[in-house]
Amino acid sequence: MLSGENAPGGSVSVSFVSASVMRRTNHEYRGVDSETDVLSFSYLDEPFNHGVLGEIHVCEAVTRRQAAENHCATDEEIARVAVHGLLHVLGYEHDTPESRRKMLRRQEKYLKRYLSRSASC
Repeated sequence: MLSGENAPGGSVSVSFVSASVMRRTNHEYRGVDSETDVLSFSYLDEPFNHGVLGEIHVCEAVTRRQAAENHCATDEEIARVAVHGLLHVLGYEHDTPESRRKMLRRQEKYLKRYLSRSASC
């Protein structure tokens, strides 16, 4: 996915956090007092990022609920939100209908590739 997006070399950390940690982090950084499925922090524009492109925080409790609501496997939903988070790290946003369509198309493209590879393992 990083090469597909022509991202610079570097690393991205992915952390799984509890609902309470996600709620607190979401409130602190976005002013939203509830848990969410994924939060991303991009360091691409930081002058001294030392090769760290960003961080992705995934709340497994929320992704489990979403998987049940969407009638899909939990690991698929976790992969979906991780891809979504990585797109945010790389600068994608979904604040307009057009940017949302563009981001979700890319998200589902990468998710489809991942799922087809993981199914063959």
